[in-house]
Amino acid sequence: MIKKFIKLFVIIIPTFCFSQKQGNIWYFGIQSGIDFSSGVPVPLPGGMTGTDIGGDNQEGTACISDSSGNLLFYTGGCKTIWNRNHVPMPNGTGLMGGSSSTQTSMIIPLPGSDSLFFVFTSDEFQSYSHPPQKGYRYSVVNMCLDNGNGDVILTEKNVLLLDSSTEKLAACKDANGNGYWILGHKMYSNQFNAWHLTSLGITNIVISRVGTIHGWDIINSVWNDGAAQGQMKFNPSGTKLALVLGNSEPAVLDLFDFDKITGSITNFCHFSIDSAAQARAYGVEFSPDGSKLYVGVAYSFGKYLYQFDLLAGGGNCSSIFSSRTKIFQSSSNSVIFGMQLAPNNKIYLVGNNYYTLSCINAPNATGVAANFDSSAIAIPGIGGMSLPAFISGYQYCNQKNSCAAGNGLKNYYCSNRVLTFPNPTSDKVIFSINADSIQNVIIDIFDSKGQVICSERALAKSNIEINSSIFSPGIYFVKISIGAFIVSGSFIKE
Repeated sequence: MIKKFIKLFVIIIPTFCFSQKQGNIWYFGIQSGIDFSSGVPVPLPGGMTGTDIGGDNQEGTACISDSSGNLLFYTGGCKTIWNRNHVPMPNGTGLMGGSSSTQTSMIIPLPGSDSLFFVFTSDEFQSYSHPPQKGYRYSVVNMCLDNGNGDVILTEKNVLLLDSSTEKLAACKDANGNGYWILGHKMYSNQFNAWHLTSLGITNIVISRVGTIHGWDIINSVWNDGAAQGQMKFNPSGTKLALVLGNSEPAVLDLFDFDKITGSITNFCHFSIDSAAQARAYGVEFSPDGSKLYVGVAYSFGKYLYQFDLLAGGGNCSSIFSSRTKIFQSSSNSVIFGMQLAPNNKIYLVGNNYYTLSCINAPNATGVAANFDSSAIAIPGIGGMSLPAFISGYQYCNQKNSCAAGNGLKNYYCSNRVLTFPNPTSDKVIFSINADSIQNVIIDIFDSKGQVICSERALAKSNIEINSSIFSPGIYFVKISIGAFIVSGSFIKE
């Protein structure tokens, strides 16, 4: 049974995009952070990542702000979701990601809502004899709970998506701009799982079996846990996908095409970046214009940062590999860790020093003109091994959250066309329709699996009451067709 929530009203609104400031605030590593609100990265103390794991090394994290750049919440994925005040959400502990998972978490707004967010997590990999037990999961945060500070919906917490995970998570906008594809990779296989998140929840799962088997050492013909590690990224437009296979030797890079309409992955390019002994890759990132790809490789004698030209030879595999250019070399034997494209169109890296970040200042440029700075910005705390994960190209569609403390969501959109109340509900839910003219209205209610459980027809300019006492506790998604106009939203059944 869902705990007693504060009462609130929810406006069902159409999906549309706002200014892209959702990635302005970064928290990562051990209590480290950066603020990009001014356009220049400013060190940001006060973050809590890493504190819930005893100060051990925190790898992947995730953060989300609203369209005005105001922090909403953030997480290390393995245990805790912290609200904007750096306090754990009341039900925001016990997440099932792994603290040493490369991309342990990803926060995706539910399309059509300014208050509901899906937090995806991936487990860490320890060894072949102890594979990830928790797999890929998601939890749903409602920002209108706890007086507008947010809380996790108990019936939508740690929901299992796939029982065998690598440490990889990536997300991009879908082709029509009304949803997102969230991508994971099954361990000990070449299987990608693409989950389609729309205003109705996760409505489709697309499986592509292509590329390298993650966990199999081709050279030595043994299982290798290192392939679980390393980043996986979409390019900013969501049409290309790149990943590296962690501790795999030699260093491995895989490149694919991604279909944002179908969610399928094709056109596999496989690169053994270097045959040197103990060559290992971890970080990967695309340039803002998608023309370049960057990969960091560590050796027993130092580390290199490579650039690949994805337009070389018309984009064929051999030409891309032949374009490989070394833009940085260090004699230090520490690894070049995680990379992340920032809102200022520069790429930041965890590299030489845990107390500074490196930067590729002009990532669209060719070769050394990319202007790599190994000590670009000092940071508070410790940088850890990776940086926060975001939707590719910062293509978010959540607006500024409009919950008022104690009063709920009362902002009006779409000429007050649709209002639903009470929310949460126990016995009935009422849809108040106020269209510009008398029109036929169709209300479809879906469960979290995307199945239609109720459908009602009526006329606009009326209240439509539906008996919700027969619904099981949980979150439900609604599609309302008013003539040719469609709006979508959700409500919670206690």
